[in-house]
Amino acid sequence: MAVGIIAEYNPFHNGHRYQIEQIRKKIKNADIIAVMSGSFTQRGEPAILDKFTRAKLAINGGCDLVIELPFINAVRSAQDFARGGVKLLENLGIVDILAFGAEANEIEFLKKAANLIDTNDFKKFLREKLDTGISYSKAICKNLAEMTGIIENFFKLPNNILAIEYLRALKMTQIEPLLIPRIAAEYKEKKLHSGISSATAIRESIYSKKTQWEKIAENVDIETLKELQIADIPIMENLFRPLILKIICSTPEDLKKIYGMNEGLENKFISAAYSAKNLTEFLNLIISQRYTRSRIQRLLLYLMIGLKKNQTENFDSTSYARILAFNRRGRELIRKIKRTAKIPIITKITQYKDILKYDIISTDITEILKRKGTLKKDFYISPTYIK
Repeated sequence: MAVGIIAEYNPFHNGHRYQIEQIRKKIKNADIIAVMSGSFTQRGEPAILDKFTRAKLAINGGCDLVIELPFINAVRSAQDFARGGVKLLENLGIVDILAFGAEANEIEFLKKAANLIDTNDFKKFLREKLDTGISYSKAICKNLAEMTGIIENFFKLPNNILAIEYLRALKMTQIEPLLIPRIAAEYKEKKLHSGISSATAIRESIYSKKTQWEKIAENVDIETLKELQIADIPIMENLFRPLILKIICSTPEDLKKIYGMNEGLENKFISAAYSAKNLTEFLNLIISQRYTRSRIQRLLLYLMIGLKKNQTENFDSTSYARILAFNRRGRELIRKIKRTAKIPIITKITQYKDILKYDIISTDITEILKRKGTLKKDFYISPTYIK
């Protein structure tokens, strides 16, 4: 039985290993296929390790096959991230189950919320809340709390929201959900624990001046630890000057064509470009109750790669599966998928470089954000086979 996981593995840690172990306990002889974000995460931040390394570490951690979630799905809202991942798994033609983690212990609460979101009453109340000026994610949480009687904080937990979006997307498929309740650290908790800490806590420590390597070693396997210790980490701040140059060389009309640049945001971008002294200041000048940090960070990337509104119309109907890493079982899965998939299965990118355009550019951007990055990695790194 094939089980799908949609993940970022940023980086792969003991919590991810626990999820895979639980899947194998519940489903004997499961074939595990991970659909993993590429060079940037859903929040619009560069992954701490490159996608090729993270895919290899995921195989070492128990996955059988790792496929890249395209940039156009990975760096989107929670709803689009979930839909993109589920659609890719469905298009493989062999996936029976989607396993996902959440802070919730019971899937019924999540299913109730997923069913509510698509009702007319929910949409009506959601619009009313959006009209007050709050962000989409906050409006969703408030609406769900009012209509279910469940406390709002329950829906503010990122993995619960993502789980709800997975369940919404799964309703259009034959794939069944499998909830694996999270244990120990919460998604955004910044304190390192012994055993299982959040990926956020691990990254925060690595980016700090005093990295707690001994603590991190308690939360990741030895191979991941080695990769983190030698990694040339991408620094988001390095995007600041190229971003400012891009903005000041653009007209308001140019900026308005960028995907996600709505409601006069182009004017805020221009104003911030002439005022901010660094990227943090730039972001703070634009972030508001309505525009979250994640949304603005994603928008920065759309601007940098020149992603325009008229180029996004077919995003949700087109897809492909680019193989990043696999083991022996994964090799057999690839053979099966090539017979059942509704989309191209990509192992060599040369003939697919046009449809991989944004994945290739986003990888190059993360390399530019490093001290000694290497461009065109996508063209010379082949899928990794781990025996």
